[in-house]
Amino acid sequence: MFEYWSDDFSAAQRRVVDPPVPVLVDLGAAVPTNGPFRKDSVSLRIKSAALDLSATVPGLLYAWAQCTDGTWLGLVGYAIPTANRRGRVEARQWTPARALSPDWGEKPRGSRSPKP
Repeated sequence: MFEYWSDDFSAAQRRVVDPPVPVLVDLGAAVPTNGPFRKDSVSLRIKSAALDLSATVPGLLYAWAQCTDGTWLGLVGYAIPTANRRGRVEARQWTPARALSPDWGEKPRGSRSPKP
């Protein structure tokens, strides 16, 4: 994953996590939107079946990389559930550290496993 980041000086700004570590992902912080529309302007079909970015979901942390402002991003794989929990979208992306927390095996708030 860091094959094109070859600067020896920057080695301290990146870390591979092997094996990957379980984390909880706050989707509201990981995938920010421009804010909610008025609740009465969104159809019930969208409210019930669209992606739920208010949940906290389990994920796996694969790496860390530091940004020029000093903050850290984690490379995390996780699933974004639909509001009705009948579907999900798999994601693997660089996510701000503020959206991640250790997963100590507790059930995350607002998350339910999508139905198969």
